[in-house]
Amino acid sequence: MDSMRVMVVGAKGRVGSRVVAGIEEADDLVLAGAVDLDDDLDGLVGREMPQVAVDFTIPSAVFGNLEILLARGVHAVVGTTGLTDTQLAEIDRLAREHEVAALVAPNFALGAVLMMRFAEEAARHFPWVEVVERHHEHKLDAPSGTARITAERIAEARSDAPAPAEETESAPGARGGRVAGVPVHSLRLPGSVAHQEVWFGGPGETLVVRHDTINRDVFVPGVLLAVRAIARHRGLVRGLEPVLWSDA
Repeated sequence: MDSMRVMVVGAKGRVGSRVVAGIEEADDLVLAGAVDLDDDLDGLVGREMPQVAVDFTIPSAVFGNLEILLARGVHAVVGTTGLTDTQLAEIDRLAREHEVAALVAPNFALGAVLMMRFAEEAARHFPWVEVVERHHEHKLDAPSGTARITAERIAEARSDAPAPAEETESAPGARGGRVAGVPVHSLRLPGSVAHQEVWFGGPGETLVVRHDTINRDVFVPGVLLAVRAIARHRGLVRGLEPVLWSDA
């Protein structure tokens, strides 16, 4: 079987550089281009003809990149966060039109995917919940994509939400922001990579579901798993879960 040709967009970034190394080490994958933000993506895609492209760039660039890739009939695996619902709908339309798939995931760490699933299950029994996420000081969006998706899944899973307390914030924002009615707190600190805790409270007990990313190598196995499975899908694929469970 021929090796799959994979292009990495954002190849000089913190995660992109590690994905490049992971592809080069894989026996069944071939690196078909390591692209930076100032490169001519359309020209490189036309010349190198990748089957799959992995995007770890920045929120302001990712949608334009996907328009180019999908129009060229290239499957996309996307770890860049910040896409709007309108953009995701257009990505789904473009991918289906060109008979390819775009897998967009907020987190490719397998432990983080399990953390979100465990939190969703716990929310069925503990309606009182808050999310605390911590990332490095250079992260551009807040809350993180992982925290946003976690909160949305919690909101869908729990049967009812607690009535809001009559609180007074002497410092605006002290109680965090709300995503789908779930309080979310974002920390940005040097020395951090990607960390999330989901705190559940019940009468006489608390339950904490936590995941810590120690270094960015943790994302590579999930990215390569998505790369190898993406051709079996069409349209927009939300998260790594369809690959982890449907393709198992």
